[in-house]
Amino acid sequence: MIKHLLYLLTLTLIISCGQNNNQQQGNSTSDSLTVVNDPKNNLNIQTNSFSEIDSSGVLMFPLSMSETEREGGSLSYKEMPNNGYWNIIFYNSKTKEYHLLNERKMIIENYDYKYGSGDNDNISQTTNYIFYTVRTDDFNKDKKLTDQDPQYLFISDKFGKNFRQISPKNYNLNNWRYIKRSNKVVMTVGKDSDKNIEFDDADEITTFEIELDKGTEAKEVFGDDFKNNLKILFDRDWKRLKK
Repeated sequence: MIKHLLYLLTLTLIISCGQNNNQQQGNSTSDSLTVVNDPKNNLNIQTNSFSEIDSSGVLMFPLSMSETEREGGSLSYKEMPNNGYWNIIFYNSKTKEYHLLNERKMIIENYDYKYGSGDNDNISQTTNYIFYTVRTDDFNKDKKLTDQDPQYLFISDKFGKNFRQISPKNYNLNNWRYIKRSNKVVMTVGKDSDKNIEFDDADEITTFEIELDKGTEAKEVFGDDFKNNLKILFDRDWKRLKK
C-alpha cells in the first residue's frame, strides 16, 4: 500500500513538473514572438560601422539598438551608455558565416587588437587575440551597467570565438599591456578596499598578469609580504609629523 502511494506521488510530481516546463516554454515562445512581431515593441538593429581584422576577410559589426517610441513618448527599454555596444557580429566574407561574440548581457566599451590601453600602442599584427574592455557585473546592485561597475578585460580569437574574461572578477581594470616577449598580459586593477561599493582614489591598485595561451586565471604579481613591507617603509618615511 505504501509503495503504491509513493508511486502515485512520484508520478504526480513528474506530471506537474512537465506541465510547468511546458508552460514556461510556451510563455518564452510567446514573449519572443511579441518582441519580433508586435509593432509596439519595434526594436531597430543598428550596424553603423564595421572593420576588417588584419585583411583576413573577417569583419566586426559592433551593435547598437534603437527603439520606436510608444504612444505618449515612453520607451520600453533601458538606456545604454553612448560610448558602448551591447554585442558584436562577426562576419566571414569568404564563407558567409556569421555569429555573435557572446549571448551574455554586457556593455562593450572598447575593442581592438593593440598591444595595450595607451593611445600610443601600435596595432599588433602577430597576436592571435582581440582585446575587449567590458562591463558585465552589476556591482552596486542598481540594476544597470554603468561606469560605477567594474570594467573587465576580455579576449577572443580573431574569428570572434573563445570569448573569455582574463582580468580578475570584482576588480576594476585600470591599465593593461600585452608583453610580446612573454606572451603575457600585465594589468593594473582597482579593488574595492574599503568595501563602500565604489571604485575610487582611496582603493588599492594592484597588478595582475596572465599567460594567454595557457588558459589559466590571472595571478597577482606582487606577494602580500612584499606589499606589507612597502606599507611599513612608507609609514616609516612619510608619516605626518605631530604638531
